[in-house]
Amino acid sequence: MKLFNPKNYPDLLEMIPLTSEEIKTIISNYTLSFPVEKHPDVEWHIEFPVFAVTFYKEIIQNHRIPTQEHFFENYVADHADFFREKRFGRDILLGLKARVFRTYPSLVRDLFFNKFVKEQLTGASVIYNITLDIKEGIDLLISIHHNFHYAVNLFTDTYRARVGRDKKQRRHDPFQNVVYIDLPIHFNGSLKCGAFFLFEKRELQTLLKLTVDRDYFPTYL
Repeated sequence: MKLFNPKNYPDLLEMIPLTSEEIKTIISNYTLSFPVEKHPDVEWHIEFPVFAVTFYKEIIQNHRIPTQEHFFENYVADHADFFREKRFGRDILLGLKARVFRTYPSLVRDLFFNKFVKEQLTGASVIYNITLDIKEGIDLLISIHHNFHYAVNLFTDTYRARVGRDKKQRRHDPFQNVVYIDLPIHFNGSLKCGAFFLFEKRELQTLLKLTVDRDYFPTYL
C-alpha cells in the first residue's frame, strides 16, 4: 500500500521568504508575451527537463521572481549539457521558448496561490514539494489533524488543460491515505495583477468547499 509520509517531502514554500503580497508587488510591473510558434514535437513528443525546477531554484537562491525572459535564459543555462547533446534546430528552440513563455504565468500563479493558502490556513500544514508535483501530480498538499491529507490539483478550466491533467493523472499511482481534489478554475472573476491573473480568496473558498472536513475551516467559508 502506497502511503503519504510528510517527512519524505520537505516544504519548498518555507524556503521562499517572499509573502503573497510581496509576490504581487514584484510581478505587478512585469510584462508577458506569448510567441505564436508551436512545434508538435515540442508540445507532445520531446521530453524536456522539468521547467519548475529552474523556476523554484531561482526564487529560493535569489529571493526574486524571474521575468519571462530571464526564466527561459536560466532554464537553458541550467540544462546546457542537455541542449548541447540534443543539438536542436532553430524551429525546436523557438517552439520551446514559446512553450516556456506560456508555462511561466501558471508557475507564478501556482506559487502565489500556494503561498496565499499557507498564510491563510494557519491551522493546517500546507506544503509544496517539487517531487510531489513532478512524480505524484500534486500541486499543493494540505494536511490536518497530522494524518488527514488533501492533494490539490489546480488547473485552468480549458480543454487543453484538462487533456494535460488527464495525462498527468494516469502517470501516477495515488497515495491511499490522501484525498485528491481537482480544482478547475476560470480566469473570469479571478484577481488581476498587472498582466497576470491570480488565484486568491475566491479560489481558496472554492477549495475549502470541496474538502470533506469543512468544520475544520469554519472561518474561511
